[in-house]
Amino acid sequence: MDLKEFAQEFKESAAIAVENSGNDLDLELASSILEYLEDNGEVNVPEICAFKKTRARITAYDFNSEAESLDLFYFIKADTLLGKINNSKVHQGFNYLSAFFREAMDGSLLRTPGIEENDEIVEVARLIQSTKGNINQLRLYVITDGLTDPSAEISSVESEDNEYIIEYNIWDMQRVYQQHNIRAGKEKVEIDFPTEYNTELQCLKMSEENPYVDAYMAIIPGITLANIYKKYQQVLLEKNVRTFLQFKGKVNRGIRKTLREEPDMFFSYNNGISTTATEIEFKEIDGVLYITRLYDWQIVNGGQTTASIAASLSDRDVDLSKVFVPMKISVILDEDNRETIVKAISTTSNSQTAIKNSDFSANEPYLIDLEKFSRSEWVPNGNNKPVCKWYFERTRGQYLDQLAQLSGFNEKAFKREYPKSQKITKTDIAKYMVAWNMQPYNVCRGAEKNYTLFVADVKRDGTLVTTAYFKHLIAKAILFTTIDSIVRSKKLGGYKANMNAYIMAAISFLSNKSLDLTYIWENQRVQQEVVDKIEELIPLVWNHLTGSSASGAQSSNINEWSKKPECWNRLKLKLEDYERFGDDLMQPETNEDGSSLNETQRSRIKEADEFDPNFWFGLANWAKTRNLLSPLERKAAFNFGTMRSRNRSMSSLKQAQFALKIVAKAKELGYIG
Repeated sequence: MDLKEFAQEFKESAAIAVENSGNDLDLELASSILEYLEDNGEVNVPEICAFKKTRARITAYDFNSEAESLDLFYFIKADTLLGKINNSKVHQGFNYLSAFFREAMDGSLLRTPGIEENDEIVEVARLIQSTKGNINQLRLYVITDGLTDPSAEISSVESEDNEYIIEYNIWDMQRVYQQHNIRAGKEKVEIDFPTEYNTELQCLKMSEENPYVDAYMAIIPGITLANIYKKYQQVLLEKNVRTFLQFKGKVNRGIRKTLREEPDMFFSYNNGISTTATEIEFKEIDGVLYITRLYDWQIVNGGQTTASIAASLSDRDVDLSKVFVPMKISVILDEDNRETIVKAISTTSNSQTAIKNSDFSANEPYLIDLEKFSRSEWVPNGNNKPVCKWYFERTRGQYLDQLAQLSGFNEKAFKREYPKSQKITKTDIAKYMVAWNMQPYNVCRGAEKNYTLFVADVKRDGTLVTTAYFKHLIAKAILFTTIDSIVRSKKLGGYKANMNAYIMAAISFLSNKSLDLTYIWENQRVQQEVVDKIEELIPLVWNHLTGSSASGAQSSNINEWSKKPECWNRLKLKLEDYERFGDDLMQPETNEDGSSLNETQRSRIKEADEFDPNFWFGLANWAKTRNLLSPLERKAAFNFGTMRSRNRSMSSLKQAQFALKIVAKAKELGYIG
């Protein structure tokens, strides 16, 4: 697929998404480009927030407190397919973004005529004000579905107060196409040290013969490493490391301090970087080896070191000529098992330094099982031959990775089987599940923080993925996107994400978490009665969050108010006055094989639910201090206490039977409760 064909498909895909979602085409194109930036690992999770005035404009924003970075994006739509965007338009885009940042920071943006207190742009402006003194990078991005001239690039500069670096970045369709080809494995990182960086790396080769890997030790100048990273950015980083930097990218202050104050000691203080390559070229002078070229070079450990050194290129207080970095190179000889070996090297080397992100490993059984069901469960469509599935993205960029490997008929078949509108990510799942579990305040804390909390619950509860679990999860996704669509149609002006989370929690509350999710899965749509209830709830939730009524928001900062459990607790009091969903909308209780529970089975579940959290916690402590019951039973008792403390009911007859068995055994041994 050449650039023109790619651009045509890119545009058609955005048009299809607009038909399905009702979004603005320009914003859908911008969102699609941002997806490639996310996949590349260059940005975290940008939020679309279009705003235009005479001088100040913005299409999206992203604040990453971990990385101490604020990113602002402006989209320029080309007049034609791959139309040329001249340099003046690009620079005008940067000026729009600079003006937006400046006016948001000094408060003049908030005085713009026509801006209401509840407009989302007000919250963005306040967010920018809150970053003062808390960022070391302001990154301005012009993104476009056209083509730009390389001469339009602007070098990074320091802010007037020398507090942060201002970067200017351009992502056009050529850049997006390049990222697509990287995903497809058509572009590799090839480093020509003497030609491009005027250096050759002296190295030592491990003498022991290994049929799988040749290993070398070398020292790379800091300025060379920084310039290589500047050219290739996150493409240089093996995917595990790229994900780590994306979520935990805070510049290590110790590294920065060493670079500024003791650059000549950097080699002694730093553990260096671990890298892989598929091929190496070197020359020998007087018995000494010098590396001249590396093919498909990837950093598998040391991404933090690399990024920190690269960030110092514009730091006038750092003399990179004195910085040298230890480097290990593993040249993979076994082509058939290359990916497995690289992953093993990456995982092993990273595990030695506690490099963990808020995400839990993509190899966790919970995620693997979700992926398995997403590849096997066809979406019901009333016919004997369903045509599509929901695609769960177990690792970031997985959907684009897989799509990039295909072309022609296979590519079209993949898109038909896995429509982009039916792709869900790990943070999406956390959002649906946590909101449904009536913790909308955690959802409002942000995608990554919410995901971290969700992961902790999954691990503690030992959540198992079954066919029913997967189908109900997708039903919650459909419910959430339905809420999102209805809220968007009201054009409230902002806080859509907060509204979505609280309305989802309200629906869960009014159904006692027992809404008929099987119906939603089987019909791939929400019941009309539920749609009507969403419409009814919107004014209530909006007034509650924004303070449009006397009993609404308890803070002038709506985002902060929505993050407080008190916000949800007060909304629950108001929901008590609303009519609950009828039994006809409730999920029929069933056995694991799908058959209906009989009266005796239902009574057993009810009996198990009657024990309160204190009973279970007391039982677990009693058994532990007396070394009674099995460790599994003691742990289960504690888990039941945790579950009941969160107002969760027994999820199945099997779970209830196990709980009652523990109770009976404990009482027989003398537990009173």
